Amino acid sequence: MSMKEILEYLASLQEVDKKLFYLEFSKGDLPKTVSRLKSSISKLETQIKNTLKEIEKIERERISIENLVELAQEKLKKYQNQLYNVTSNKEYDAITNEIEMKKKEIEEGENQILEMIQANEENQNMVKEYSEEKEQLIKDLKSKEKELNALLKATEKEELELNHMREKLTVRLKLQILKRYERIRNAKSGVAVVPITRDACGGCFKTIPPQKIVEVEKLQELIQCDVCGRILIPENKLNPVLL
Repeated sequence: MSMKEILEYLASLQEVDKKLFYLEFSKGDLPKTVSRLKSSISKLETQIKNTLKEIEKIERERISIENLVELAQEKLKKYQNQLYNVTSNKEYDAITNEIEMKKKEIEEGENQILEMIQANEENQNMVKEYSEEKEQLIKDLKSKEKELNALLKATEKEELELNHMREKLTVRLKLQILKRYERIRNAKSGVAVVPITRDACGGCFKTIPPQKIVEVEKLQELIQCDVCGRILIPENKLNPVLL
């Protein structure tokens, strides 16, 4: 393959990539918006799931403490009944001490239960808020997906044709040249091949020295702009590749 043919393939590939870029650009922020909405919904689902787990955990702990409080109340009644049967001050003091301990245990348990009930009320409110927010995001997502799908449908045929053409162009270029093209394109906002227009680079618009213009017009090697590094081609001297 001659250098002229290589440059024609590169110029054609650049045109295809430009058209693909404009198709993507025409979608605006819709793809990113759809992706962001899906991500937000996923995060809310995780928050709802984790909060529900926390509610279950607190509920299990509350039931456990309620059982302990119930046992403490039974023992308290038992100790209170034993007071009527004491026969010594020592025995009276021991039972009184047990009664006070059980009262304290019951009070602490009841306080914990109240705190847990309050915590789960807050958790339930959070689940409600998350769920409402999620429902709204789902509505927004459906609306944006509908817009995006309509746009994709309108451009699907052209995009498929361009991607097919791109594949046919890339397979005809040596890997080394293709990698060079892709490296420049990725570094220069999607534009790797530009014509010399009015003695200036079509990418950065800096003046090209006359000798370099002559070399570019010979079509014998890949020549890059000294300023921006894009591949230079002569204007209107290459034939587009029709595949």
